[in-house]
Amino acid sequence: MNDLVLIEDRDPPALASAAERAAGTPLPWVAPEDPRAAEATVWFCATRPPAAPRALTRLRWIHSGWAGVDAWFARPEWRDGVRLTRTIGDFPDRVAEYVAGYLLADALGVREAIAGITARSWDRWTPATLAGRSMLVVGHGAIGRRVAEVARALRMATRGVRRGPLTAEDHAAGVEEASALEALLPAADVVVNLLPLTRDTESFWDAPRFDRMKEGAVFVNASRGRTVDEAALLAGLARRRPARAILDVFREEPLPAGHPIRDVPGVWITPHVAGTGTTEPLARDFAANWRRYRAGEPLGGTVDRARGY
Repeated sequence: MNDLVLIEDRDPPALASAAERAAGTPLPWVAPEDPRAAEATVWFCATRPPAAPRALTRLRWIHSGWAGVDAWFARPEWRDGVRLTRTIGDFPDRVAEYVAGYLLADALGVREAIAGITARSWDRWTPATLAGRSMLVVGHGAIGRRVAEVARALRMATRGVRRGPLTAEDHAAGVEEASALEALLPAADVVVNLLPLTRDTESFWDAPRFDRMKEGAVFVNASRGRTVDEAALLAGLARRRPARAILDVFREEPLPAGHPIRDVPGVWITPHVAGTGTTEPLARDFAANWRRYRAGEPLGGTVDRARGY
């Protein structure tokens, strides 16, 4: 079969060039506006999928440029016989740096510093430290492992939960089966949500789970907005369970200007930037899978439809 690769990105020429450098060979690209696009066997979709379905009758493989793949489950293009793979790229480092950076900003008093700069004042405070605090990573996959590694470098004690099976490395890092979550929540100073969005994780963070958090805890969501019941989070913040939050994703994006979470002291809000992908790592991931695809080998980062990720 003669392959054609449909490429979609904010800057397709740059991504195509990077992928060819990584693959060491030209690739048979086709643009969405090209009449030959309907004949594509591979779809390299580095952006959110377009609103309108694409008629791709020869499609065999989709490579998504997003770590989260929930948008693909309702897409008619991902039908039986079509494989879906996702990018890992530099997401682990980027999300780990986001989590550590905002936890440090929260602990060290960056808000106070900005207020003092603005007011030209000299009101001193005693910065806190992350050393000695405990972190619980919920969704301890490739990204979660890196988040925990960076936290341990800051002398935090880390635990994690994930759906099994668990490896010896997982056990050594303090990772347990998902059933351990309820017992681990009350001891965590920081809870980091990295769950994918599936049928089982819709509104996963609900009132009972926030109630089990330690008073004064910090909740970080760098995953999917719909995994959180936002009304329950607001109620939890009012009770200091959690006391503060670092939120990159929301049920509605862009987050409305009048959303009540914007009025809660102690909440950091960012516009879905924690896991922003970049060209070179995305190109390397695709190129590695392209070589496997052409050689008839198993693809990396394959999404399991039954599990939802």
